[in-house]
Amino acid sequence: MTILEWMKAKTRYNFEDTTFQAIAIDREITDTDDASTLTVRDKELLTADILFTALVLSPSSTSSFSASHNNFQKKEGGETITAASREFDMRWMKSIYAKYADPNYDIINSSERKIKLLSITDEI
Repeated sequence: MTILEWMKAKTRYNFEDTTFQAIAIDREITDTDDASTLTVRDKELLTADILFTALVLSPSSTSSFSASHNNFQKKEGGETITAASREFDMRWMKSIYAKYADPNYDIINSSERKIKLLSITDEI
């Protein structure tokens, strides 16, 4: 299993492969290497980075998508991050960053006091 495959398997959040690849690049990890080469520290920080991308850099709700042409069909479901799920994942992410004294911990703590994240619901 490659590191990219491991990252995709470790989260319920739906991202394009390029998003996972960017997370790995930011950690100076080659996503095509075997996942067995990762240390526990690498795995935990990659997990925290995935959560950071989902909770801080992405919307709290996404819509569903479907496309078809002749025999081709592609469907992706929408998802909404609940307040309880978001709070749990934020605590988990922050604990990992704190454990390794990662700079993202300070970014999250300094922005939480200034920015109130609102849940947005799209109603038709």
